[in-house]
Amino acid sequence: MERTVQYLLSLNILKGLRDQNLITEEEFIAIDNENKKTFQMAKYQQLDLI
Repeated sequence: MERTVQYLLSLNILKGLRDQNLITEEEFIAIDNENKKTFQMAKYQQLDLI
């Protein structure tokens, strides 16, 4: 559950950056894909990212 909240916070920040034209849609997608991998991996390895 905590990982889901952390991912959603990350996604919200990315959306803000994209909406302010600080990153492109392509960058948004690439970063989000990496975040999904990271949070999914941490979930299974039970790593504490913060």
